[in-house]
Amino acid sequence: MKQISLSCKIYSVVVIVLSCLILAGCGSKEAHSGSKSDSVDHLISIGAHQPGIAYHSTASGIATVVTSHSDLKMTVKPFSGSNAWMPLLNSGEIDFGILSYPDAKWALKGINGYPEKSKNVRLLVRGNNIVISGFTVRANSGIEKVKDLKGKRVAANYSGNQIIPRVLEAHIASAGLTWDDVQMVPVTGVGAGVNALRENRVDAAFTGTPTVSTFLEADTAIDIDGLNWGGVSPENIDEFPKDVTREMQSLVPNIKPTVFNNGFLNEKTILAQYPIALIGSSKVSEETAYRLTKVLWGHYKKLHSQFTWLQTWTPEQMFDPNPSVPYHPGAIKFFKEQGLWTEEAEQKQGELLKSIK
Repeated sequence: MKQISLSCKIYSVVVIVLSCLILAGCGSKEAHSGSKSDSVDHLISIGAHQPGIAYHSTASGIATVVTSHSDLKMTVKPFSGSNAWMPLLNSGEIDFGILSYPDAKWALKGINGYPEKSKNVRLLVRGNNIVISGFTVRANSGIEKVKDLKGKRVAANYSGNQIIPRVLEAHIASAGLTWDDVQMVPVTGVGAGVNALRENRVDAAFTGTPTVSTFLEADTAIDIDGLNWGGVSPENIDEFPKDVTREMQSLVPNIKPTVFNNGFLNEKTILAQYPIALIGSSKVSEETAYRLTKVLWGHYKKLHSQFTWLQTWTPEQMFDPNPSVPYHPGAIKFFKEQGLWTEEAEQKQGELLKSIK
């Protein structure tokens, strides 16, 4: 009987110890998930486009600096575009993401390629203004103006990244054209569109910043050139029609014309630009987001050597007093320490949060 009693006591002790271990494990999982504002998840992820695309290079540069200069370890998760990874960020399966301001706004509202509202999208820092070419053609194609695209085969749809069709629609609208004026050839992504142009299956395709390696390779292979936006010469950009700008912005928020002369462009050309953003999930803890914002701010010069887009990431650029999506509490904490968070910023934050309830 004594042996049986002893065995029962030993069994009870084992059960208690195992229960404590399980509870401890659950507690650590809670901290990892970011449910506590003061917890830190040292292993974090950032969603981006596929390798070879500027968004991926930007995310990789951020990950390198963050991992090298903090106790956070950031891993880049590649997808076809922000439309693909946004549901994972909204659910907390991906911690952060790099995307355009228009995309962030559309994701929050659940429009333009985002079938559901991504209520957990939060801004950390504003990034650089990216220059986009829009429709690009073979230099020897005889297509010199956007109006010349009428009746031509153009890459369209871009199902993996829904901002592109909006940009292209804004580009042809700047010349008074619509999709009905061209022959639309569906493609899945930027690479597929560029390949179609190289293989002469389309007469025009989307390209982003003219200095990106993917587009420079296409230029080396077939000699490409961008089409001027708006029908105004670069020298007269100050005369760019305001009604055209308003129409462009009705299609793509924050977009505006700019002069560019680099990369595959053969001369000064009016292209378009809009800012990009580093966003995070509201499920990420305040302390994790705070540390990430702090390391990017404190080591911004380290970003500059990582990729061309990151060369204009400076403290002056990172804080946006009039954002399109709410800030993450961790970013707010940091910007308050820098004396940048104002009553106006607090009011804007409240309005944005109220709009997504």
